[in-house]
Amino acid sequence: MLLGFLLFLTVAGLSGMLVFLNQERIVLLLTPSFRGAYYTLPEMPLGLLVVTSFLLGFFFGYLSSLFTKLLR
Repeated sequence: MLLGFLLFLTVAGLSGMLVFLNQERIVLLLTPSFRGAYYTLPEMPLGLLVVTSFLLGFFFGYLSSLFTKLLR
């Protein structure tokens, strides 16, 4: 349990540092131009985009492993 807590603190600290050091705002294009319109994500800092995508990937990986355990 202590190891899990230390891992959580490490990931939280590194994520905070990454967001703090990469505050340049970017726009992520989701699709190419279609009749002059682009589908984009709202403008956000690069570090926040990286940390959010990491946490979403971790969350969906956890959910998929949970569902595969339930189906066995």
